[in-house]
Amino acid sequence: MSEHTLLNLAPVPELLHRLRGELTDAFLPGLPIRVSRAPGRLDVMGGIADYTGSVVLEMPLDRAAAVALQPRTDRNVQVFSFNLLDEHLPFTLSVPLESLARHSADELRIEFNQPGRRWAAYMVGCLFVLHERRYIDLNDPNHRGLNIALLSTVPQGAGVSSSAAVEVATMMNLADHFAVREQLNPMTLAVLCQEVENRIVGAPGGIVDQITSCAGTEGKLFRLLCQPHELLADLALPEDIRVLGIDSGVRHSDGGQYGNVRTAAFMGHRIILDRMREFGRRANRTLEGDPMNGYLANLNPEDYKKYFRPALPDALTGADFLERYGETVNPVSIVNPDETYTIRSATDHHVLEAMRVRHFVEFAEQVAAMSPDDPARRGVLDKAGHLMYASDFAYHHDAGLGAPECALLVDAVRRREHLGLYGARITGGGLGGTVAILADISDSSDRAIAAIVDEYRLQTGRHGQSFSASSPGAWTTGSATIG
Repeated sequence: MSEHTLLNLAPVPELLHRLRGELTDAFLPGLPIRVSRAPGRLDVMGGIADYTGSVVLEMPLDRAAAVALQPRTDRNVQVFSFNLLDEHLPFTLSVPLESLARHSADELRIEFNQPGRRWAAYMVGCLFVLHERRYIDLNDPNHRGLNIALLSTVPQGAGVSSSAAVEVATMMNLADHFAVREQLNPMTLAVLCQEVENRIVGAPGGIVDQITSCAGTEGKLFRLLCQPHELLADLALPEDIRVLGIDSGVRHSDGGQYGNVRTAAFMGHRIILDRMREFGRRANRTLEGDPMNGYLANLNPEDYKKYFRPALPDALTGADFLERYGETVNPVSIVNPDETYTIRSATDHHVLEAMRVRHFVEFAEQVAAMSPDDPARRGVLDKAGHLMYASDFAYHHDAGLGAPECALLVDAVRRREHLGLYGARITGGGLGGTVAILADISDSSDRAIAAIVDEYRLQTGRHGQSFSASSPGAWTTGSATIG
């Protein structure tokens, strides 16, 4: 992609305009400035089933984070944000390169986990990880300090990967600035960004957000098989079909339930594995390893319902589980002895969500091969949409996540299917955020979406915003130097 194209992608022009108007003391006129950009993402299908090995389907959005970088004459790193505190004034934080080089990840996480500083961890953490992984040496006196400025249009707290967009845009810029991009590929860059999120920011999570922001293709559904992360071919929707999102305005958070459901699913996996071994003993066979290869997504849903689901308890305390089964199959998911886990419903969600995603892909591929005037086409689209409804229902009732406001939006879509809407589901992995919708590209569907937003505002007092456009991932757009 040409530099001209990147420089015209929002919000790069606005970032450059604000640099010239508000940060002339830091970003000096006449010296080159490197800019980069990375989009947020809409979770269309898969959601929290990523950590149990499902395929996930993601759409890169046109909402994006833009980062500008210019070398300094000293060895300080100064970061600016136009997205925090007062939107009309840039927020600033300065860190010496030597300080980054001598700190550990744990020390940096504690240092940045202070009021007014946590935002900077997403950007400064990229420098630290590049140093720690030996792509660069921050102790090298030839490395000058940097001014790094951020402007993002990805809604914060909406469950559309605002943090991943910042990380990927920053990492891409730094990789080009230090001339290490040739040592990377989209997946390794995303892994580095995931390390920033997990170890410097201190937020647990998989790699879906970062790899979509990095490697997503404009207008196509990004497919990732999370075993642990295998890139599959993008899924192209028909020219007259789209996915879009409506932000509920309810901040995306897990309230502790996300971790509970995750642990419960791995507890279910362990119980199923013990059941498989019992079946093996009855047949005088020793079961070696895990027939599911470590992922619930690989369990046949019919076998699950017939042979394994009846063995799962509706609920079990952590203490009882540890006494009977020991640890889960996932070392990161720690069982709390004092917690009660809804094992059967959590396992239901993960095994069946993987199946729903597979069927959604099948229906989407069928529609892509059909003529637009084929009378059977609407029925196939309805099937895909109803899988989204089923996913949403399971998310609320089996996983125990979701939010009433998001349920209102999904119901509003259901009541307007005749206007060119097919299905909807809450996205991401928390208690609020954004609802994804499968719809026609048409005037009637545009009017339906506008009516849903208006109805939602009257019901809740919240101004839900919609976003339907897409844009390329950061690996495609790269970075550009101007000035």
